[in-house]
Amino acid sequence: MADRIHVGDKLPFFLYDTPYSAKNRFRDLLSQRAPLVLVFMANFGHPITRTFASRYANTYAALQDGGFALVVRSRADKLSRSIGPNTLPYPLLCDAAGVLYEHLNIPTSKSTLMSYSLEGWRILREAKKQGYKPTKGAEQQLPLTLILDRDGTVLFCHYGASLTDVPEDCAAIQSLLEELELTPEHREDTYEEELQAAMAAAPRPRSHHGRGAPETTDEFQPVRPVREYNAPDLEKTSMFGLFDDPYDEN
Repeated sequence: MADRIHVGDKLPFFLYDTPYSAKNRFRDLLSQRAPLVLVFMANFGHPITRTFASRYANTYAALQDGGFALVVRSRADKLSRSIGPNTLPYPLLCDAAGVLYEHLNIPTSKSTLMSYSLEGWRILREAKKQGYKPTKGAEQQLPLTLILDRDGTVLFCHYGASLTDVPEDCAAIQSLLEELELTPEHREDTYEEELQAAMAAAPRPRSHHGRGAPETTDEFQPVRPVREYNAPDLEKTSMFGLFDDPYDEN
């Protein structure tokens, strides 16, 4: 089992499948949408995953300054029967084998009581009314939220303590980017301020009066502060309504 990923680590480039395309390059996704918010959740048939997938779709217009993609532990070929390229406004990455989940050491929980928040219980109760039947004793896949720079460097990392411990919707994601000063105007202003401060603090090279070139210093790389986002509002819940059968991946 790999170690947990941390801020400053770099995610490797890989190929991924979606329900509507195969062998996509993660490098291309980063270059088009960075800073990229990547949320890992359980399989797409899980009612909590469906609920948050719906929230992200319905509020996607609120995300102004970054990209978003949802990763699920589902088979792309099965989801392809109901999810086309225009169904969701964001990419849906499928990792049924859990290769990324294992690489990032995203934990599972055998304790239903510990893995479900109050909001999670409400979503599950509503899903049961609609015919969802959870598998008894099954391990619950906990979530992970990452924000990645263009080269795959982790700018933010949060391992969820419960199944609903992810950004509430795309408005919350936008607020998170602003809080972390990862929006375009903040990134430019912050870089300029840090660069000027570093240049002012750096020692000036001594004059050698023709006895050789002055020494060079390492390239300055600003370090950004990292803060966690606020906990989601547990009072809000909604059910996914894009598909005929929200809990059947077959």
